[in-house]
Amino acid sequence: MLHTLLAILLLEGFVTISVEILTIRQLLPFFGGSVVITSIIIGVFLLFLALGYWRGGMHPNDFYKKLNRNFMVSLIWIGIGLNYSFIGSFFDWTINRLSLPFLASLTLYLLFILAPVVFWLGQTIPLTTNLFSQEQRVSRISGKALFLSTLGSFSGALVTSLLLFQFTGVAWTVVVNCALLFLLIILLKPQSGLAWPPLIFLGLALYFIKLLNVNYEQQFFKLTNNYGNYEIITAHNARLLRINLSGSSMITNKKEGFAYIEFIRHFLFNQLQLQHKKILVIGAGGFSLTAAGTHANEVIYVDIDPQIKGVAEKYFLEDQINGRFIGQDARRYLNETREQFDVIVSDAYSHQQNIPASLLTADYFAQLASHLKPSGLLVVNLIANPLFKNSFSKRVHNTILSIFPFCNIVPLDWKKLSNVIYICPRQGKDEVIYSDNLTSSTFDFYHQLQSSQ
Repeated sequence: MLHTLLAILLLEGFVTISVEILTIRQLLPFFGGSVVITSIIIGVFLLFLALGYWRGGMHPNDFYKKLNRNFMVSLIWIGIGLNYSFIGSFFDWTINRLSLPFLASLTLYLLFILAPVVFWLGQTIPLTTNLFSQEQRVSRISGKALFLSTLGSFSGALVTSLLLFQFTGVAWTVVVNCALLFLLIILLKPQSGLAWPPLIFLGLALYFIKLLNVNYEQQFFKLTNNYGNYEIITAHNARLLRINLSGSSMITNKKEGFAYIEFIRHFLFNQLQLQHKKILVIGAGGFSLTAAGTHANEVIYVDIDPQIKGVAEKYFLEDQINGRFIGQDARRYLNETREQFDVIVSDAYSHQQNIPASLLTADYFAQLASHLKPSGLLVVNLIANPLFKNSFSKRVHNTILSIFPFCNIVPLDWKKLSNVIYICPRQGKDEVIYSDNLTSSTFDFYHQLQSSQ
């Protein structure tokens, strides 16, 4: 019996933390992975974990039956509530149909899906402490229970992100957690008195959860891992690579990409006629910038997902990439490398229209500047308002210009949200202005003409 209690605490700890990580990961394509979103998820998780501890301590008897009921409903809730298609439908219903604010939709999902699961699983420790020998001190029992549960959580955190996501995918991770709860239900069957019909029903439910999650993932995605869901859409003699619901890259039969990619490519390779230069691209996407060739330049792509190269070569480009790939976090790469580049292209998006916050700071742009050669050039692709009619557009503009004071800004169109290209040479500040009282504009203009000849 003691071994059963130990298994309950270990596996409950594993599943509880794994569910939290799964929630963060599954919501990434819809709500992003910013610190704000993650902190809300963690906050709700901890609140209802605490409520679960409190409620579990209030339960007077039938501890085995209560544990079994909690594991049964948690199994169903996890299998359906963390299913990608369910989350997509929930997002569409709350955002597009009910027109709820972004954070209201997130909070509603967390209260309906994450909160109940954590509340039920959180009752496990106080319920289980009643099943240890009461001859032991309370502190010894509670200490042992917390130790085992936390040890399970430690294992769950590492195994979920480092093994399950990477080698089985997100859908199988959902199924594995449901299977662990099913195992706990089987272990508790002799003590809880659970009849065979409910157990058979749960077995069928587990099989349905496997079909619902794994089959959907295999049908629509080429890969799911820590960083994203990768899908390929083929239409009109072109292939579209979507990462986390965002059109990341496009390639036509003529090796052409999105309009902003063609603009950057034409600017670098046709107008500047760059050859035998070192070019760093942060944010690989589908490697479409060099799909038609590197024009004799040394191109290095850096992307946080080391598996993106394989997906792009096998399903998107259907060919090897042109250039060298480094699967590493961009900030870490910039911290570690000493290489200097003639051009750096910053084009990193985690989902839809969201750039990781760490790639929008003055510190990041200062790092880029430190890796540019004296005559180097920074090219940044943003999705922003070309007329600066929102705070993001204004503040990211201020941030870039605080490090690169002289940038040409090229909107590709004038919609509310558009691709806006910043082209910034590495130059220091020049705070001289022309005024009615003192102006050297005529001399400067003629000097400009002379130097251009």
